Amino acid sequence: MLRKGNKGITLVALVITIIILLILAGISISALTNTGIFEKAKDAKEKSEVAEKQQSETLDGYEKELNKYTSDNLEENIGVKFEKNTELHDKNGAKIIVPAGFKVVNTDDLTVEKGIVVEDSKGNQYVWIPCTTEDSKSQLQFKRTEWDVEVDGADNSRASKDELTLTCPENYSDNGLTYAVVNEIVTQVKAEKDSVRRNGGYYMGRYEVGDENGTAVIKVDQTPMANIIWSTAYSKAKGIGGGLGATTYLCSSYAWDTAINFIQNNGFPNYAKAREDSYNENWYDKNVKDSKENTIKESNSTERLLTGKTTPKCNIYDMGGNVLEFTTEVMPSTSEPVVFRSGSYGNSSPAGQRHDGGTADSTDGYGFRATLFLK
Repeated sequence: MLRKGNKGITLVALVITIIILLILAGISISALTNTGIFEKAKDAKEKSEVAEKQQSETLDGYEKELNKYTSDNLEENIGVKFEKNTELHDKNGAKIIVPAGFKVVNTDDLTVEKGIVVEDSKGNQYVWIPCTTEDSKSQLQFKRTEWDVEVDGADNSRASKDELTLTCPENYSDNGLTYAVVNEIVTQVKAEKDSVRRNGGYYMGRYEVGDENGTAVIKVDQTPMANIIWSTAYSKAKGIGGGLGATTYLCSSYAWDTAINFIQNNGFPNYAKAREDSYNENWYDKNVKDSKENTIKESNSTERLLTGKTTPKCNIYDMGGNVLEFTTEVMPSTSEPVVFRSGSYGNSSPAGQRHDGGTADSTDGYGFRATLFLK
């Protein structure tokens, strides 16, 4: 009897215990719900996930920024100012070397064949011309070219003067063209060839040299620096400077003709000798249109334009027209010892044209272009 009673009490106690536990559980759940712990836990989880995502995005940003300094992908390095001469490659694998202190400018088509633009700390812009000094069938060669559009000088010297074959009397001097300067020109072209051999290219000024309050610049929307004589153009071009990684020069015949060949190989096959309307150059007898096809200069009018107003060829402007351009092609001891290249707003000559001129010649139709060679 006593044992049966004990069993009944134990069962009742168990039921009561379970009921009490359920009541306590309900109270606990109610308490947790009323105090918002579940919501707080959920909120904490969401905040943790957001923080994790932000951390991941921050790390991705750091990685992307770091890649700018470690990757040789040209498109990943737009706008990066390099502390030393740095080799990059476009999406086709073509090489470019960016000079120290320069950055790559973002343009419509970031490929070498369309013209990669770099800019120095002052805003001067240049276009990379890939080439070699070797006699190659697969690569553009850095060399002079005669286009059969040269003009004979008054003394039949013919405007074709290879800088590497220059000779000059020691006592020669003609408006800044002196024996010493002639030797500098020979040294310059040798240095150009050596730079191309080591680096696989050079830079052509994107624009004619402009006059920015008396300072020689290579920028858009500038009045071409004109009304100067040859020796001034020579010194102004050198004075632009290329910083620690490069040197600027007055354009040589080698640099001019190689750039013309580069342009002809990449979409403008007759540029050296033809004056097609589609080129949209500032020639005397041609209209000039802006990017919206509006005429900004009528044909048969002598109007010099600001830099960058015509249609670029591989991102280079006005090698066909606007102003005639002084070069380092010279022939001392002749009546017309200097050479201008291209056509202008006052004539109808093509980009390959050579014109003889005097060392004292100076008009608003005579300008010049600078080049940049890696050290």
